[in-house]
Amino acid sequence: MKLNSLRLSTFRSYERVTLEPPEGVTVIVGENGAGKTNLLEAVHLCCLGRSHRTTDDSEMIAHHADTAASYLSVSRRDGTHEVGVRLYREQKRKKLLYVNGKTASRMGDLIGHATCVIFSPEDLSVVKGGPAVRRRYLDMLLSQLQRPYFYALQAYHSTLRQRNALLRAIAFGGDAAQLDVWDEQLAQAAAPIVRLRSVMIGKLDQLAEAHYAYIGGREEERFHAAYQTGIDVHDALSSMRALLAASREEDMRRQTTTAGPHRDDLLLRLSDRSLEAYGSQGQARTAALALKLASFDVLSESQGEPPLLLLDDVLSELDPQRRNRLIERVQTAQALLTCTDPSDFTGAEPAKVLHVRAGGVIES
Repeated sequence: MKLNSLRLSTFRSYERVTLEPPEGVTVIVGENGAGKTNLLEAVHLCCLGRSHRTTDDSEMIAHHADTAASYLSVSRRDGTHEVGVRLYREQKRKKLLYVNGKTASRMGDLIGHATCVIFSPEDLSVVKGGPAVRRRYLDMLLSQLQRPYFYALQAYHSTLRQRNALLRAIAFGGDAAQLDVWDEQLAQAAAPIVRLRSVMIGKLDQLAEAHYAYIGGREEERFHAAYQTGIDVHDALSSMRALLAASREEDMRRQTTTAGPHRDDLLLRLSDRSLEAYGSQGQARTAALALKLASFDVLSESQGEPPLLLLDDVLSELDPQRRNRLIERVQTAQALLTCTDPSDFTGAEPAKVLHVRAGGVIES
């Protein structure tokens, strides 16, 4: 996949900007706060319909403006794909999605036309953060790969909200018999989520183990990822039904659903010890990089072409050995790499270097 152009309008620090990066590595240099990350965020927004930094879309709109837009054009094996997102500060107005010159009614229609893997300092939270962060990582990867997964996830969370609302109503005299309907709908939505997560984690485990060994350079440290779920993945539908039935009294007492994919976790271990609990900062960072490289491999294999790579000021966090090994691994794809110091990308052999200053982008 090749990024042909990125166009922004009143997006964060940019009034108007157009980038046309060449194949290979484009390095974006600027001081902290200059707006380097905003460019990568705009690409991510077009790929997945959401920011990797915030859940509040209005934060991506320039302070003086009521709307912002990001448009992306990419070349793929099957031709050119053009996607875009327009955001509105007014809360009543939904974001507008554009796919190949037409508005799209569903987020699933946008996802998959352009795919990306982003490396950022926040990746450490995938290892050191809570289960919700790791579920989000899995969900974003699987959504880019398979639209049915994205729609199943939407259906699951919509049904979960309805079931939780009923549980709260039951506490004030609502009809508990209605839970039968919502339990069945929740189980039907949960089954494909669990199955696909299980398959994906199996792939990530093998790939990330090899990447960790290469980047870390320590063969004695064995990295593994495993799926933690209360559902039997071999018979997910029946298992989820049974779990909901068994937990019904507890759910009514707590007024929330206590079992299901929304409670799953991705367990990360190094030499049979929990990385979340015992891993050092260096080990956690290497594990996060290994997972992202594994994501890159999965997307490349599935699509028959590599996704876009977005590296947000990650090289400065690595020692020279890990930095060089990461650069070597990502040379096969088109990449946008941000840094504050030109020495950070030594060995990256950039095709173009851009400088971000005062809301503008200047080619050196």
